[in-house]
Amino acid sequence: MEKKCDGPKKPRITCTVHSPLMVSDLKNLFDCNGNALSTKPVMSLCRCGKSEKMPYCDGTHTKEGFDLKKQSDRIPDRNKDYTASDIIVHFNLGVCSHDGSCLKLKPVFDRHRRPWILPELGNKDAIIETIKKCPSGALSYTVDGECHKNFFDREPAIKVAKGGPLMVEGYIEFKDDQNSCPESKEHYCLCRCGQSKNHPFCDGAHLSCGFYEEGK
Repeated sequence: MEKKCDGPKKPRITCTVHSPLMVSDLKNLFDCNGNALSTKPVMSLCRCGKSEKMPYCDGTHTKEGFDLKKQSDRIPDRNKDYTASDIIVHFNLGVCSHDGSCLKLKPVFDRHRRPWILPELGNKDAIIETIKKCPSGALSYTVDGECHKNFFDREPAIKVAKGGPLMVEGYIEFKDDQNSCPESKEHYCLCRCGQSKNHPFCDGAHLSCGFYEEGK
């Protein structure tokens, strides 16, 4: 009897509080300019922020050590709802990477105002398209009673944000020793600067710790 071949393995990311991000079976890794980077069946990506071979781990963490646990003073995971007649926008500040894509849709999103999201001031379709640009999963929406968090069916990929996190998309499974769970299974952002209080996820710390200015 002819033996059936197994299908392609699904990409996976695993880590512990003391290890880099171990990525397996990933074919698509891109730099901040969209250029393809080399991949291996198993590779390690830096999360301490100090590698000289970004985005790859170069072992620097073994010299200095790190303990990348979620911090007790982190912003907690909590979805807040912003309601209009035809759409409810959900926002979880705890996993926001502060990408800023949403702020381009004014006056719906305005961080200098409270409440900072007013969906009644915009068009439903434009709001949905803006929410789909959020790389972290912090933004989602409900229309006609159905909540939408996983918007796409994309090829698995990791994209490096310049001076920012690793943007993961395409339902890449994630597993760590803190039982961390992405807000969206399809897309989420992982800290690369080592300063997030919500490890393994990005909380925007790269914007204030100098990592963003260095543009690694």
